[in-house]
Amino acid sequence: MKQAAYLLFLSVASAVPAMAQSETQGKNTSTSAVISAIVLALILSGIFLTAFLILRPRLPAVYQPKTYRAKPAWRNTEPLPNSMFGWISPYLRNPDREILRINGLDAYSFVLYIQLMVRIFVPIWLLSWVVLMPLFSAGMPHGEGFDMFTFENVINVPSKTQQLRSAGVMILHYILVAWVIYNIHAIMMKFMELRKEFLTSQEHRNTNQAKTFLVTGVPNEMLSETRMKGVYADIPDGVKKVWINRDLKELPKLVEERDKNLNKLEGAVAKLIKTAAKNVKKGKVEAVALSENQEPSLEVAEHYVPANKRPTHRLGKIPCMGEKVDTISYCREEVTRLNKEIAQKREVILDDYENYPPQSSAFVLCNSMLGAYTGSDGKIHPEPHKLAKRYREVHPDDIVWTNMNMNPYERKIRTIGFWTLTVLTIIFWIIPIALVSLFSNVDYLQQNVSFLHWISSLQVASGIPIGVIKAVLPTAALAILNSLLPPWLRWHAKQSGVPTRTGIELSLQDRFFPFQVVQNFIFLTIMGGIQQQEQQFQDAIHEPEKFVATISQAIPAASTFFLEFVFLIGLSGVAAMFLQLVPLIVYYVKIKFLASTPRKLWHLRNDMGAPPFGQLYPATMLVTVLGFGYMILAPIMNGFASVTFFTLYLAYRYLFLYVFDCKPVSETAGLFFKKAINHTFVGLYVSLVVAALMYLFNSGSNKNFIAFGVLTFVLFGLVVAYQVYLGMLWKRSMDEIPALLSQHAPMQQAVTDAPNAPPSLPEKDAYYADAQGGPMVPQKSAAPAHVLQVEDPQVTKEKEEMEEIKTMNAFYHPSRTSTQQIMWYPNDNFGIGRSQVLADQKAGYEATTSHAFLNEKYKIDEDANAPPGEDL
Repeated sequence: MKQAAYLLFLSVASAVPAMAQSETQGKNTSTSAVISAIVLALILSGIFLTAFLILRPRLPAVYQPKTYRAKPAWRNTEPLPNSMFGWISPYLRNPDREILRINGLDAYSFVLYIQLMVRIFVPIWLLSWVVLMPLFSAGMPHGEGFDMFTFENVINVPSKTQQLRSAGVMILHYILVAWVIYNIHAIMMKFMELRKEFLTSQEHRNTNQAKTFLVTGVPNEMLSETRMKGVYADIPDGVKKVWINRDLKELPKLVEERDKNLNKLEGAVAKLIKTAAKNVKKGKVEAVALSENQEPSLEVAEHYVPANKRPTHRLGKIPCMGEKVDTISYCREEVTRLNKEIAQKREVILDDYENYPPQSSAFVLCNSMLGAYTGSDGKIHPEPHKLAKRYREVHPDDIVWTNMNMNPYERKIRTIGFWTLTVLTIIFWIIPIALVSLFSNVDYLQQNVSFLHWISSLQVASGIPIGVIKAVLPTAALAILNSLLPPWLRWHAKQSGVPTRTGIELSLQDRFFPFQVVQNFIFLTIMGGIQQQEQQFQDAIHEPEKFVATISQAIPAASTFFLEFVFLIGLSGVAAMFLQLVPLIVYYVKIKFLASTPRKLWHLRNDMGAPPFGQLYPATMLVTVLGFGYMILAPIMNGFASVTFFTLYLAYRYLFLYVFDCKPVSETAGLFFKKAINHTFVGLYVSLVVAALMYLFNSGSNKNFIAFGVLTFVLFGLVVAYQVYLGMLWKRSMDEIPALLSQHAPMQQAVTDAPNAPPSLPEKDAYYADAQGGPMVPQKSAAPAHVLQVEDPQVTKEKEEMEEIKTMNAFYHPSRTSTQQIMWYPNDNFGIGRSQVLADQKAGYEATTSHAFLNEKYKIDEDANAPPGEDL
């Protein structure tokens, strides 16, 4: 999983606060702990970057696949020079806008978000260090090292004169929040225009994806193409095609079983050929020359591989149990049987609407994007939950078909249930996090837990510094815990009934971000405060006001925990992203051990990863929350955050330009960015609430603090009001899209008859059509559009016909339309691969050895542009 590998370091680094808790047991050690972390980060980043500079020109498959692998080729970017340092200047000159061209708006908007953070934090860094650091430290009696520069130094001193410095803090708080809001407003104005430009561009608005929407909660009386076309008869430019989803019963499982047998058959044939080559290489059998023109016998493999050495497997679901069968013979027979059964089922399904009834959802393809936007916006049905939930910009490859046939009430119940489970997960994840945090405090445990006294002798016996022991154990444990969350939360989203994969990722973003804030920021901060001020928390546990005051005071003191975390991300984390050590190892391990067939080898060599934005944004935004949360409370964080976001910008910019390949099928046109902007306000709210509580709960020593706390809450209210206003601006701006689309003449696709091509599947309009007694009105075909001929007219016509058929079958369930893959075997000098091709052709389906072969080392290899029959 290349697309997730670079997130591993973020997961590991999220354990750093736990490590820091043990390293900073007293304030007098905070500076040395942070400096030690900086030195470690510099050393690691130096090693990683040196390795990257050496390996980059030698391994283009890892470090710049986006320069030659993308399909279509126009989505590639210009390759970089191969010299060790000569690539830097062309990389920096390559504009960010290139990301938009080659990877889409989601990728570009993520880099735009990192840019926004750089633009925000650099001025905050300079201003806060010039104003706040002298204000917190000059002539103050408390604090040493970095602890001199925290907000508690001016709020917890007995001197009224020194406490007055907090007025300057409040004024600067207003200024910095205003700066943040100004930049958010500016970037959102730019982004909203960019999104409208992207969506209404000719390249996008003329795609079928832009012209299609999904509607759920369709009542039975509307479950026919004619009825649904009647519902949307008044939308601009009309409806081209409607697909009614149906309950296909056992058909999807039959197709899935057939495909599993096909893959197993390819693997078994490849294994048979490799076994034959191994026997020849070891001299166990003599090779018999067979020219390319000779037709091999179907039994040719018997000469090279004994019957007891052929690939076999056991039937049954329990491993190592069940009947043992010859894999090649069994799978070929099963594929033949399943093909016949699938063909029979498909034939029956065409007209059997009683046993395979329509379900409660439909896809609507309009003749224009304006029609799709208009149709998906309007309220159609007066009853709740009927035709109520609609999804724009849907693509067949993005659909989660198992979620298509849920009725709206089931989907609602599932949504509530799994969001409840998500909240419970966030709450109860405190338990394992707390255990990890306890083990980070090894010094406390070895002194106070009798059976752990042996830890103190471990350093002497092993020679390993106790600090390393304290770092490794909690870091590894917390990294494992954090890595379990995204798949678990993604499963919650899927089980909620979300019908698209992009919708699942958007839901994951909403679920994973609260976890990052609650667990990796708030809870770890409180745990750190308890470990540093255990007696104070024990004294305050029964007094809510005192307990809140103690927590608010612990947050600034906990800043050193997160300084190490942020700096580690900004230096060694970013260097590791450039190096891509995990993807590098995974790539070559897979090539060596998992490339068992030509098809698998091709995909390992040519498939590029893309980041899961639902996981990427929350992992990155933890730095945003930390930066804003400590913007006033511990201003030294601002410098660390500035450096981190700048280096993250350089790293992600490189990855999106030269490594990642974000497919148009998963494009949301920046919806992840919009959610990220809303989540960004959480950091501001944390900063304001903590500052206000610190004022109010220390008002006993200075009554002016009450006014400061109230004014801070006023600022909180102003930020909330702006966020609401920004939401209104967003809605107003997006509502302008139909007006922009209406300015463009619709580009109709050519509708042609295709007598020589496979026909598109029909739908039974009569089913449920006259439930309300309404007439069935035949739909007129759109006039063919003029097509500029740039190649042979016959070739152009055939392409148009095939594209039209593909369009008209696009949103039928894949089990109804998918064709069997062309079997792909290695060609070998023994004739085994060609003999298996003949066996497949005799069984009634296609197979080939084209562009697949055994190389001079008797290893499976390929030189194909694409696997046979795969539409890339």
